[in-house]
Amino acid sequence: MTATLALQIGITGLVMGLIYMLIALGVTLIFGIMRVVNFVHGELVMLSAFAVYYLSAEWGINFWLALPLAMLVSAFTGILCQKFLFRPLRYDILNCFIIGIGASFAIRSGSWALFGPEPRAIPALVPGVMRIGGAFVSQQRVFTAAVCVVLAVALFLFLQYTRPGKAMRAVEQDPEAALLMGINIENVYVTVFVVSGALAAVGGALLGMLFGVDPEMGAEPLLKSFIIVQIGGMGSILGTVIAGLFIGMSDSITETTLGGELAFIIDFAILMLILIVRPKGLFGYDV
Repeated sequence: MTATLALQIGITGLVMGLIYMLIALGVTLIFGIMRVVNFVHGELVMLSAFAVYYLSAEWGINFWLALPLAMLVSAFTGILCQKFLFRPLRYDILNCFIIGIGASFAIRSGSWALFGPEPRAIPALVPGVMRIGGAFVSQQRVFTAAVCVVLAVALFLFLQYTRPGKAMRAVEQDPEAALLMGINIENVYVTVFVVSGALAAVGGALLGMLFGVDPEMGAEPLLKSFIIVQIGGMGSILGTVIAGLFIGMSDSITETTLGGELAFIIDFAILMLILIVRPKGLFGYDV
């Protein structure tokens, strides 16, 4: 393997790992605070990508206006799921798991009927190619990586230093104590779904610009997200970041050397090995 090829693999793995990380952060945020496994998250990625496509490519709306609108659509859909799917079940982990799978299939099937099977493409926001070392990389991928890093840092700052973020951390640590301190837990849950939906929307838009948009596009990122969250530890933000980058690099190496068909097999093998050694994941805690 030449140094140029190794650099190309590293850049590709970094970009994909950051996208996986961004989408997985929404999954781990909901589980860490609510103990709910949200299978609808992948469909939020897909719906947001379609929203950005129609708003920007079909209706001519500027991308920087289309993206916030898609984030609103995704956040609103997440709130509907919280209000009408998970809340009536009192956030029971098993029942929410089952109904989430059903809702995911229902949304995906409806998307096939509504959008059709033809893939679409969101126009690249930053066209062109740049050279890094001896490797060539599209400027769109560099832009994608930068957006993911900025949003991950923004999420950290939001959780650490804002009032809603501190309330979310308090509910995660001890819901009963948070309630006694006057924190409205249901409002916190709504905030969690809003933030998670916004992250899914940005992830969907970035994936749509790189690989196109279709009704099945949310399935693979969702599965990758679950692998990442399990490896990093359910509910761990730091674990999700590290595991996302690791899986991105692993996929890039596997797809280049062995073919894309083996990427999921390798990912699951890594997951099984880590869970055998550490059942809670790298940074996880007991549910």
